[in-house]
Amino acid sequence: MIGKVNDDFFRKAILPHTGAKAPQLVIGPQMGVDAAVLKVGEDFLVVAEDPIFPGPTMSPDDFGWITVHIGASDVAVMGVKPQFMTYSLLLPPGTPENYIAELVKSISLYAAELGITVVGGHTGFYGAVNIPTIGGITVWGLGKEFVTPAGARVGDDVIITKGAAIEAAALIACELEEKLLAAGIDRKLVERAKKRLREMSVVAEAGIATAIGGVHAMHDATEGGLARGLWEVAEASGVGLKIERSLVPVPEDVRQVCAHFDLNPYEIISEGTLVLTCDPQKTAALLAALNEAGLEGAVIGKVLAREEGRFWVEEDGSQRELVPPPVDRFWEVFFNALALKNDNRTAAELALCRELGEAVRELKAANIAPLIPEIGANLAYCLPEARDLKDVAAIPGRLLRFKGQVVTLGEPEMGCSRHMGGTILLVREFFPAARSVINLRYSPSILEACNALGLKVASMPVPEGYRQEDDDFYRDLRRTLAGLPELPDVIAIPDRLNLERLILILGKNPGEIVTKVKALAAKI
Repeated sequence: MIGKVNDDFFRKAILPHTGAKAPQLVIGPQMGVDAAVLKVGEDFLVVAEDPIFPGPTMSPDDFGWITVHIGASDVAVMGVKPQFMTYSLLLPPGTPENYIAELVKSISLYAAELGITVVGGHTGFYGAVNIPTIGGITVWGLGKEFVTPAGARVGDDVIITKGAAIEAAALIACELEEKLLAAGIDRKLVERAKKRLREMSVVAEAGIATAIGGVHAMHDATEGGLARGLWEVAEASGVGLKIERSLVPVPEDVRQVCAHFDLNPYEIISEGTLVLTCDPQKTAALLAALNEAGLEGAVIGKVLAREEGRFWVEEDGSQRELVPPPVDRFWEVFFNALALKNDNRTAAELALCRELGEAVRELKAANIAPLIPEIGANLAYCLPEARDLKDVAAIPGRLLRFKGQVVTLGEPEMGCSRHMGGTILLVREFFPAARSVINLRYSPSILEACNALGLKVASMPVPEGYRQEDDDFYRDLRRTLAGLPELPDVIAIPDRLNLERLILILGKNPGEIVTKVKALAAKI
């Protein structure tokens, strides 16, 4: 996986191991809380730490800005002004000195703008580092009072700033501008999304909220986006939530960027979106103060008692449970940004490959190794109006059996499997609803299991002399299909002297294939 460790692992393997106890510790590590709080004399010291990664083509000036603001935001949401920082700058060998100098200068500049003093850190070159990286930025400040994500109270208004998916849209637009424009998204919307890079901060709005008062909980919606940010506040506070989906701002530029990459804007990283709960009597004053500062704020729901549940109210009035997403899918797009820049696949082809990739991962997790033939298997999936091999996605290098497991050598690509691609195209001549096929090992027990599962099985004729070339295979497959009244689940390929004996599993999509193959694997 990419991103934060999952919640269960955090609770079991990390949370119990926090070193020595200290009486000064007021708030230590816990789910959904981004900073620690210590009692120092008459003050509370709030301290937070984060790693910061640049986009593949991000300028050192932008990198410096997000370094300071992301670090400072974690302190600001605790209701304390960030005052001091250290950072560790890790560099690949050969990083140009002018890049380093500009980055360090930018960090200093933007820290000074926020009144933050850089008091130390570390800078060095390391062979294990591939791109300039802030291994950790630590920011802290002192205050007489503090706020935490655990302070939400029943009856509070739930407010967010700016809207959903701010960070995800900004980073994608900056790195993949050409692909978005090529997809027909208006240039003005792409430019607006790019400018949101400098909105990836909640320092200003957290400061305003603290000054207005009446705020009981604050949190920024980072990994997992708005959905996880809301859930973390509710989980930390032990409360329920009622969130009106229609009231959540999703700016048009953000909506279109997310739609192009099939990303749910409510469930992807959104640094820059402040989630807060406050006394309803303070709501109007807070929204007015935000508006005066040029920051959008919106009331999106209410804090409920825990037993009332946590749920979205959809636009049709139905309710849907509010839970954190299991994974933040933004990362798969972001960390493949450079590859995607040179990827000529259409949005439909990208979606096709993504769906196929998910099916392959499910088959690997189910460990269907006993069904993989010696030559390897391949799972193909074609576009709805496929005409030739370039319209069919498959796995380069196939699915292979290795030490009792299923392994692959690459992610799905268009036009990379001549045999399975040609097979599904031929099948579609007779049954256009068919879009996916996989080849598996043949054995009498496997065929018996197919019949026991009630799968519709068709058999190709034995070739003359038990020899079969490609042209013979397609000829015999065409004859077999022509005599069938409906699409079969399975086609048994006959015994051949020169080729391994196989079966084909057919379906309307990879999901159907996965269901059939997993049932077959369980049966044998």
